[in-house]
Amino acid sequence: MSATSTFKSGTISLEENGIVYFRSNADEVHDKQDLITLLDMMEEANNGKPFLLMMLVKEHQFLMTKEARNFFNTYKKAEQLIMAEAVVINSTPTRILYNLLTKLHSPKFPFKAFSEEADAVNWLNTCSTASVNNS
Repeated sequence: MSATSTFKSGTISLEENGIVYFRSNADEVHDKQDLITLLDMMEEANNGKPFLLMMLVKEHQFLMTKEARNFFNTYKKAEQLIMAEAVVINSTPTRILYNLLTKLHSPKFPFKAFSEEADAVNWLNTCSTASVNNS
């Protein structure tokens, strides 16, 4: 595992499985500049290469301002770097809501919410394989 970086209420690291992790340590509302900084740190963690992203927010909320959500949906750098994103959360209703909102907002990369980290890792690995096969 590479070094762990800290940003606001969470940590960012590149794990041995090749996935960039963000672990939330407290409830936090993120604005546009926070998202730019987070993505830059994730890019650095993976040496500037596109990556699979795991957001572990099981015990804490990772919230974004409306401006941040709108920005992130059109941020070209995110489209270029994030191959797929999995979010792991405790709440089944929240997981269902995340997946429903994904269908409505059509992110530019595969996105799915899970209640178990192992399921999220398996899904991200299939996204990685699909991405390599489509190259």
